[in-house]
Amino acid sequence: MPQLTTSLRQSLRQKRKKILLSDRAQFNHSINQSLLKAGVHLRSSIIASYLANDGEPALDLFIKTCSTTQCQHYLPVLDRQRLKFSPYSWGDELENNKFNIPEPSAKSYFPATLFTTIIIPLVGFDEHGHRLGMGGGYYDRTLSFMLNPLCRKKPLLIGIAYSSQMVSNIKRQAWDVPLDAIITELGLTCFTTKAKQRLFTS
Repeated sequence: MPQLTTSLRQSLRQKRKKILLSDRAQFNHSINQSLLKAGVHLRSSIIASYLANDGEPALDLFIKTCSTTQCQHYLPVLDRQRLKFSPYSWGDELENNKFNIPEPSAKSYFPATLFTTIIIPLVGFDEHGHRLGMGGGYYDRTLSFMLNPLCRKKPLLIGIAYSSQMVSNIKRQAWDVPLDAIITELGLTCFTTKAKQRLFTS
């Protein structure tokens, strides 16, 4: 099973990187528009997203919009084997982490438990909201508190991907935290009642 997962991950990453620049620009615009249309920045007081890496969809327009509204926006920062989140407005100073992924230079950290919405990049997804990540387990460890049945305050988890990253089935592991929704260039798909209640779906 691990070998199959590794092979699938590599295949999906290669497929994502091969998207033509002209198509990628159009797809990214559609993804950003769907994210804004869903009202994430209007209905969430504290949001975490990401800066694109390894061919991931870029959320530049969304982040710029958050930077000009009252929305509090954050980016992930590596903290040993987990992620913390640091405030970021478009144009703030960045520095690369050990994976050469840009992070905010200002080290003011907030834990995932405080967020209303966390927007997550991914390598693959299926129709049930199961997500295949890069393999490092950073988001899984960071969001493990959500698997506790006593946890009442859980952020809305929105995956971002291209439609070509969808696969028929991803076997969920015990440590996997499923998505509430996914946004691709084809639009928004909600997997949970929470997502339907908190996002504009039409």
